Amino acid sequence: MRTEALQIARPGDPFVEWHLDPSRIEDVIVDGDHVAWTRLRRDGSERWATALGDDPDRMAALLLNLDSRAAVDGVTVPAGVHGRLPSSLRAPETGHWSLWIMNASDVPNRTQQRAAAASLIGVDDPRINELLRHSASAHVFAGDASVVRWAGVERGGHLVAVAGQEVEPTGAAHIVSVCTDPEFRGQGFGRAVCSRLVVAAVESGAKAVVLEMYAANDAGRALYRSVGFSEAGTYQSGLLRRPSDTRAP
Repeated sequence: MRTEALQIARPGDPFVEWHLDPSRIEDVIVDGDHVAWTRLRRDGSERWATALGDDPDRMAALLLNLDSRAAVDGVTVPAGVHGRLPSSLRAPETGHWSLWIMNASDVPNRTQQRAAAASLIGVDDPRINELLRHSASAHVFAGDASVVRWAGVERGGHLVAVAGQEVEPTGAAHIVSVCTDPEFRGQGFGRAVCSRLVVAAVESGAKAVVLEMYAANDAGRALYRSVGFSEAGTYQSGLLRRPSDTRAP
């Protein structure tokens, strides 16, 4: 199994352990404790290559090898490595993002207590998408089949905070689309919806809860740390070429 090769090379790596979808992995190359693999987007429109390790040169060699087998459209590497990649693997624009994780055994008592301030709401509640208009990063919306539950905080009949939860192929719960109405921010409602989902996920048997955020989101960093998440790694991702672009033979 391709996933097993990655797990053997990177034992305990949260990205490998909790954030991979084995069904979408196309190719894997391992060099000691340095690894790289390609995966397709869910819609099959783009091929992304990810490399993990400590040595930029070794990661670059793995990525070049993958690219020679099947042209990649985007690259993800640990933060700080992108600028040291060959020009053919450097994206003109990149996003810096962080992976956060909480093991089920590490849920703080305060998070269990804060969960009471939020409630689970219908997965098709039309108010969810209305509220998510305030979020520039939300990419999962009400009615999305990948979401198993939404949590919300209501005030005066209005939904003022929301967050959703997917299930990773690894079994980890994945929190998505966290948003608080701008007029109600700073009152702990974001913590409440995240806490509610963490507690619900663990009660449903999840061994870990993960989420992603833009690395420059200081408010998000403070929120997730207060809930009990730990930052597992910071990465840089960028699109190299559009799928419709042609590659010289």
